Amino acid sequence: MDDGYKSGKGLYICTESFSLIEIKTLINILKNKFNLECSYHKVTNGYIIYIFSTSKAKLIELLKSYFIKEFYYKLELELDVENK
Repeated sequence: MDDGYKSGKGLYICTESFSLIEIKTLINILKNKFNLECSYHKVTNGYIIYIFSTSKAKLIELLKSYFIKEFYYKLELELDVENK
């Protein structure tokens, strides 16, 4: 929940501690099992996964029930009035 951020209209998952082979495996799972469009980007200390803006709504739908309210801002979710 904490190791990711939005950038423009897409989302990044911070995966610098994983090998490129592991990241490619994870991307294949995200694509094949969840039909998410994603890729990896090289950064100074490794690689991070980028979720395309076209898959952002689908990812949010998959994850929102697992997010605690303190991290809703990462997915640009609004709190229900009752849950504030």
